[in-house]
Amino acid sequence: MFGSAILDTAIGLIFVFLVVSLVVSAANELLAGLFKWRANNLFLGIRRLLQDPSVTGLVTRFYEHPLIDSLSAKGKKPSYIPSRTFALALLDIVSPTTSGSNRTLEDLKAGIEKLPASLQVTFRVLLDEAGHDTEQFKAQLEVWFNSTMERVSGWYKRKTQALQLVLALLIVVLANIDSVRIARSLSGVNSPLRDSIKDAAHSFIEKNLRQENAQTQLSAATEAIGHLALPIGWVNGGFGPTTVLGWLVTALAATLGAPFWFDLLNRFVNVRASGKAPEEEQKSPKEVPTPKQPGG
Repeated sequence: MFGSAILDTAIGLIFVFLVVSLVVSAANELLAGLFKWRANNLFLGIRRLLQDPSVTGLVTRFYEHPLIDSLSAKGKKPSYIPSRTFALALLDIVSPTTSGSNRTLEDLKAGIEKLPASLQVTFRVLLDEAGHDTEQFKAQLEVWFNSTMERVSGWYKRKTQALQLVLALLIVVLANIDSVRIARSLSGVNSPLRDSIKDAAHSFIEKNLRQENAQTQLSAATEAIGHLALPIGWVNGGFGPTTVLGWLVTALAATLGAPFWFDLLNRFVNVRASGKAPEEEQKSPKEVPTPKQPGG
């Protein structure tokens, strides 16, 4: 009984962390779309890649190219550019071809000579790496773009992590989601809340195990947890001596992301559903020794 109570309490807390993580992710995606963070972050990466900080030359021409302009709505910048599209558009800007003619190595070298000095060096290195083959040069442009976009993704991820922590703290404080108080409620002797949240978590996992849509998971999780009498909100309790600690634990847990908590919840639910906890397994009766014969 003691072991299953601890396991069920852990399942309840993990389920709460999962719901908060889903809410934080949804809020982050909403803000990212509203303020076009991905498109702006990509624009900064392209600006640095093409070494055009003033955005008066190559970057402007690149974004005005039909291949790039078609990736987003009119007047907006794309939030994603395939590496092949990048290479084709940039090549067409650096060394345009006329109808019915192919791009020669001489055309490409002539176009490189018109670029800013620092970018000329980069293109010559890539051309040397391609063995002075125009088709291989396209592949080198793709590799160059992809390696730069990995760093750009790293910038965006760091910004997002900081934002998610801020969002998590705001949501946790406004909703008064105190992990310490929730854990105390779940770990109580014969707690009906513990049984309810365990069943809700098990049902949620069964219904959403193959569901990858975050919005659907959020709706299902909030609906499941909304029917439980969890000590969440300011109506159910006020500010206690451990409230700040509970807020911090919940907020930091939420920054680990919904996929992490979903996977962990699935593991715990499977362990719980596989049978009794080790502490609950019935032990074999001790073997009683057979009495010896007198004088034996």
